[in-house]
Amino acid sequence: MDAPAAENGNGRHVDARALRFAILFPVLLCLGLTGGALLLAGSLPGGAELPTGGGPLPLPVFMAVAVGATLLLGAGIGSFGAQTRLPRNLRRLLLGAAMALQLGSVTIFSAALLGQSGAGGAAPQRLDGYVALMGSGLAASMGLILALTFKPDEQWTGSDDDALADMLELEADPTAANDRLAYAIHPRSSVIIMILLAGLLPGAVLTVVSAWFLAAFGAAALLAVGTLCATVQVDRSSLAVKMAGLVPVIVLACSEVEAAVSLDIKARDYGGWGLRKHRGTESFLAYSGAAVVLRNVRGRAVLSAPNLDTADDLAAILNRRAGKLPGQH
Repeated sequence: MDAPAAENGNGRHVDARALRFAILFPVLLCLGLTGGALLLAGSLPGGAELPTGGGPLPLPVFMAVAVGATLLLGAGIGSFGAQTRLPRNLRRLLLGAAMALQLGSVTIFSAALLGQSGAGGAAPQRLDGYVALMGSGLAASMGLILALTFKPDEQWTGSDDDALADMLELEADPTAANDRLAYAIHPRSSVIIMILLAGLLPGAVLTVVSAWFLAAFGAAALLAVGTLCATVQVDRSSLAVKMAGLVPVIVLACSEVEAAVSLDIKARDYGGWGLRKHRGTESFLAYSGAAVVLRNVRGRAVLSAPNLDTADDLAAILNRRAGKLPGQH
């Protein structure tokens, strides 16, 4: 998971992507837990008892406690892990702990709902032991994985901008015979994990209703990831973007290109992630960051690139080939 740092108006350095992940992931977990509770509401007419005991509470009160605990553990602890002033290893531990604790919270409250509803024909009990055991194992594993894979490094700074400007000034143009480039783009690992978990976890909870929920939610999550992946290919004649490497979604002849530039962009400024087409502007963005913005006879196109070096190469090729037919130099 990449972690470029941003500075807010108060002068505190914050890892913007880590902060978004720390807030959005527990919110998605709470939405899934709430959906499962609504499906089980008919089996809990007298409300539900908290995992700690203390007598049954009305279901809305039970869910308020569950959502509050999950958000406090996930967003509360995770937001501290987004502070770039903290030591690197401490940030890893905080984000890993937040992941494990919020998943564990959802697991325990889900086990309470399932156990007390008697879903699947089982005798009602305060906590479904199987759900609690399996979910706790998953929570611990995911926390450990996040702690080990999170990269708390600044990926781009002002000094990098200066170095890039110097490199572009000194870089010699390649020959026309080398005017071809191909690369793949896909969401960052944190986004892929969040999408898959947002599909698989609610599906796993809903298997008590039907086993098809897990397959359907899993397929939907994979489809969502696929729509954010693409291959980009350019040669002396054309530029093609293929979703998931198979479906052409943006195809431009080089003779239609007027100019291109490589930029460090924010996806929301161009409509968001994935394929977007609106009023002469078409884009395919898998993340915020390096991209190529080009002007053509039909309007404007914006494409993600793995890094600014690749974006520079693509923009240079397009500028050399702009307005030229395949046989021209």
